Amino acid sequence: MSRMRWQPLRRQLLEWSSVVFLACITLGPILLFAWLLFFTQTFSISAITVVDARPGTEEQVRAIAQKVQSKNILFLATDSLAGSLERDIPQLQNVHIMRKLPGTLKIIVQEKTPVLLLLSNGSYYFVDASGIAYEAASLDSLPGIVLPIVKNTDPDTRVTLGAPAIDEAFVAFIAEVQKKMPDIAHAQVVEMKIPSLAAREVHFFLDRNWNILMDTTRPASTQLEVLERLLEHTVTQDEQQTLQYIDLRIPNRVYYKTRI
Repeated sequence: MSRMRWQPLRRQLLEWSSVVFLACITLGPILLFAWLLFFTQTFSISAITVVDARPGTEEQVRAIAQKVQSKNILFLATDSLAGSLERDIPQLQNVHIMRKLPGTLKIIVQEKTPVLLLLSNGSYYFVDASGIAYEAASLDSLPGIVLPIVKNTDPDTRVTLGAPAIDEAFVAFIAEVQKKMPDIAHAQVVEMKIPSLAAREVHFFLDRNWNILMDTTRPASTQLEVLERLLEHTVTQDEQQTLQYIDLRIPNRVYYKTRI
């Protein structure tokens, strides 16, 4: 009789033990992870690596990223941190942040590529394709390519890093002139000057000792076509030998002067 009573109880114990075992293997890892997450420093940011940055840029990135040191890596808003880096470090083009568990933050940066050098008040600045002066240029930071130099002759102008120094359309304008000028004038542009950062004109000095004055508010192609016709049909070869300047700034008018 006692054996008959024991059999149902035994079955119930086995069923409950199975449930308890299943709960342990299911909830155990969850509870362990929650304990590691909230009550230990396992997932705290303990290391920050910066990839593809020059030494000076890496130092700036680390100075900002240090603010998130020891924070929980799983709860970190990486998009917000990337935005702060791009906003506060002008030479950064893109920032990508990766989490490497348990506590390493990997910051991959892409720096801007300069399209020209701006000389203003005796200082050189790297300028990107948008016309933003994003970094002071020094001899040790110059790229391995020759960049066009634009000289601002206004001594009262101040350049602010991270802000537009020249118009984006102006960057495209001088790029087109530099590309087409050698075929039209049989000369290279060796210097470019602007009266101020807000000026609507640019003066191109060629290695033939010519100055070409152009209006940056009108298409460069139109003015170059006028220059080409002028050199082919109006200014003789003898005059070109003593040519001082050609002024294309006034619509429907062309002025030129020789040294004689």
